[in-house]
Amino acid sequence: MIIYWPNAQSIDLNLAVAELFVQTYQKFSGSLYNHTNTKLPIDVLDQYAKKQLLIETLIELEVLILDITEINLNPNNIKQLNDKIIYDIIDKTMSSFINKLAFKQKNCIVNYYSNYNQLFFNEHKTLIYYLLLYLIFGSNAIDKNKFPFYNLKTPFSHVKLLFENAIIQISNIIAFNLLENYSSIKAIYEFLTLNNICNKKYKSIRLLSNFRNNLINYNWINKYIYYPQNIYCSNYQILFVSSQKIIYKNIYINRISDYLKLSKIQLVSVLYLEIQDFVVPKINNLIILLGKLIIYILGELISKIIKICSTAVIQKINENKR
Repeated sequence: MIIYWPNAQSIDLNLAVAELFVQTYQKFSGSLYNHTNTKLPIDVLDQYAKKQLLIETLIELEVLILDITEINLNPNNIKQLNDKIIYDIIDKTMSSFINKLAFKQKNCIVNYYSNYNQLFFNEHKTLIYYLLLYLIFGSNAIDKNKFPFYNLKTPFSHVKLLFENAIIQISNIIAFNLLENYSSIKAIYEFLTLNNICNKKYKSIRLLSNFRNNLINYNWINKYIYYPQNIYCSNYQILFVSSQKIIYKNIYINRISDYLKLSKIQLVSVLYLEIQDFVVPKINNLIILLGKLIIYILGELISKIIKICSTAVIQKINENKR
C-alpha cells in the first residue's frame, strides 16, 4: 500500500513530519557504510563521529522547521531566503559538532566561494527548497511540473528520500569544510586523530592526502561532466540510507532553469551527449547492416562451396562407376 504525503498544512502533515524525523533518527543511529561508487567527505570520519554529525544535522533541521513555522514564512519568503537558510543550518551544525570535540577547531569557517561549496549550492539548494515546502506546507506548495507525479499523489517515500539526501549532503559539506580549514595535511591528520574521530582507513598522512585529493578531483569531474549531464537528462543523484548502507539513486526533476545557467565549458559536456545521441545509433545501425551483409556473403560463399564440392563428388562417383 502506497502512503501519500499530506497536501496542505494540517494535523496529518505534522504527524507525517514527526514520523519522518523518528524514522530517520533510527536509521542514522546505526552504522552507515558508503556503498556508492565515489568517496564521500563523511567517509573520513569513524562510524561514531559520522553518526553524530548526521544526527546534529537532523536536530538543526528540526529546529529550522520549527523556527520557520513560528515566524510564519510563506513559500516565496523561503525561496528568497533559501541560500541564507542553508548557510545558517550549515554554520549551526558545524559549530554544534565542533563544540562537542575534545580538541576544538578554532575559527572554523565555511568558504562559500570555494569550488566545492559553490557546486554544492548549485546542485542541492533546489532540492532542499522543495523539501522545506513539503515539510512545512505539504505537497500542494510544489510546482506541478517538477516531479513525475501529481502533487496529491506524492509518495511518502519520495519526501523521505529528499529528507535523507539533504541531511547527508549537508553533513558532507560540513565534513569537507572541516578538512579545508587546515592549511596542511599534517594539521588535518592531527585534528582528526587527537579528537579520535578519524576513520581507521585513513589513519596515516599518505592515505588522508590521497582521500582529500580524490574528493577534489571528483569535484572537478562532477562540475564539468556529471553535473551538466544530469541537468541535460533532468536527473538528480540523491543519497539515502538502506540496510545501514549509504547508496544513491537517480530521480527525475524538471531542470530547465538550471540548464540556462550552465557555463560554456559545461555546455561542452552536454554537446558530447548530443553528439553521442546522434552518432551512436547510426554507428549501431551501420554495424548491424555490415553484420547482416557479412553473414549474407558468408552464407552465399558457403552455399556455393558446398554445391561445387557436391558436384565434384558426384562426378567422381560417376567416373568410378564407368
